[in-house]
Formats: sequence, C-alpha cells, structure tokens
Amino acid sequence: MLTLRSQNGHVAEGADALNPAIVWLDLHMPTRDEELSLEAWLGVQLPTREDMDEIETSSRLYLEDGAAFMTAQIAFFGGASQLQAGPVTFVLVGGRLVTIRYIDPASFKIFGGHLEKQPALCFDGAVAFLNLLDVIVDRTADLIEKTSGGIDALSKAVFTTRRKTRLENVLISLGAAQNDIVKIRDSLVSLSRLTAFAATLEKSATGIRKIAELREFHDRLRTMSQDIASLSDHSSHVSGHIAFLLEAALGLINVEQNLIVKVISIVSVIFLPLTLIASIYGMNFEYMPFLHQPFAFEAVCGIMGLIIVGLLVLFKVKRWI
Repeated sequence: MLTLRSQNGHVAEGADALNPAIVWLDLHMPTRDEELSLEAWLGVQLPTREDMDEIETSSRLYLEDGAAFMTAQIAFFGGASQLQAGPVTFVLVGGRLVTIRYIDPASFKIFGGHLEKQPALCFDGAVAFLNLLDVIVDRTADLIEKTSGGIDALSKAVFTTRRKTRLENVLISLGAAQNDIVKIRDSLVSLSRLTAFAATLEKSATGIRKIAELREFHDRLRTMSQDIASLSDHSSHVSGHIAFLLEAALGLINVEQNLIVKVISIVSVIFLPLTLIASIYGMNFEYMPFLHQPFAFEAVCGIMGLIIVGLLVLFKVKRWI
C-alpha cells in the first residue's frame, strides 16, 4: 500500500495521487506495480525486499543517483507476545522521504497521528525523516522500559521466600526477555549506524538548500546518536541483569534439588538401623533373645525411638539439617 503525505498534512493513497506537493511516501507491503510507478516518478531504483534483508553495511547505507538509501532494523511488537524485528528503508531523494517496509511498527502510526495535529513535522523530506526517527527512538526507549519493568517483576519472583511462580516458569520468562532485549540492541546498533551515515550527508542528498538548515539537520542527528548510545548502554545493563537472574534462578533450582536429595538421604539413614532391627526380629527362628520376654515389643520400639532421636541430634550438631 502506498500512502502519500503532503506539506499541508493531506493524506492520499495509491500511485494515481502522486503530485509535486508530496513530501513523504510510505510504501507498506508494496506491490511490484507500485514500486515500478514510484521508481519512474522519482527517477531512482528502490531496493527490493531481498536487498533490505542484506546485512552488509554497504548494502544498507549508500548513495546512488543523488539519493541516500538507509536501512535499519526496527524492533516492534506487532500484536505478538514477544518482540519482532524487521528492516525499514529510508530514502531521501529530491527533497522527499520514501519509506519502504514489510512490517508494521507502531512508530509509523504514532508519527501519522502527530502529523494530523502538526503538519509542519512533514515540511520536507529531511524534516519528516528526522521527526520519524525521533518517534522510532522514543518508541525503542519505551520497549526497553517495558522489558526492564518485566525484569523487575521476575527479580521479585526469584528472590522471595514464598514463591508463587515456579522457577522453571521464571526461566522461560527470562529467556523470552533476553530474546526481546537482543532484538532491541540489534535495532539500536542499526539505528546508530544509520544516524552516523545520515550525519555525513550533504545538501544534494538531503534536498536541503540552506547551510544553516543543513547544520541543524546534522546537529539533530548527532543529538539523536547520543540518545541511541545512551539507550544502548541501558539495554546492556538490562541484558546483564537478565543474565544474573538466569544464573540465580539456576542456582536456586540446584539448591532446591540438593535439599530434596538431602531430606531423602537423612530419612534413608534414619530408617536403616530401624530396618535392620525389624529384619532381625522378622526372621523365622523359634529361639531368639527377648523374643518371649514381657515388654519386649515396647523395649524394641523404645530402642528404635532412641536411635531416631540420636541420629537427629547428631545431624543437628554436624549442621547437616
């Protein structure tokens, strides 16, 4: 689907609505006909879905035919329980912004909502590019905060004396959180490279005519790079916390298993002498010591009780229990 936005905030769809006032062209799951129409209108060749999936920097960030092509990985939920990630290509050509995507991050809907209230955010391609990147970075920060909040809840579930959640389930949740934070970190690395590349663009690629505006464009990108670096550090801290909780949960599982084995071992040791006595007096002999003596049964039970108490005292002194 091809969505077109002009300077005054007007929104249109389809290649038939192309006109010189269009500033931002958003290609979401484009058809081949839409790609060909747009390529003919812009005079540049747009990257295909396969090109966008390339991981080499030279395939993601480059200049061609006077246009700047920049592809970044964007993390998003998209209605799923865990984060997903996919490439989005930003093209600055002829003073316009073209975005190509086969994913649906919330950032684009949020930015579209901002444009309805403030059409000036889409004054030209460079301005629209900067403001859209701002929304993407802010959304990524929200994703980190959401993941971090979930980690705090899992931390309380791990380090508690009255655990309501089984540690096995905590491990699964921690693994899912680690998967989310990895996608966020990949997205931040990709955005960092994109902003660093965009900060080197000249007037011909950005469509900016005034030197002061180009300087402001570069300054905003440098500020954005600093924000991305800060978010990357935060995500690294969250990733480290997840790794610590994983080790702690595994350690506690081992402790619980050792306690179970310990209790079983103590019970087995206590019942060994009792089993021996019961086995001896269960032998099929006619003549055995104390077999026909009065109170023999009570005496044997008393001896068994003393053995149990003695062993428990011994284990307590040795600090085995």
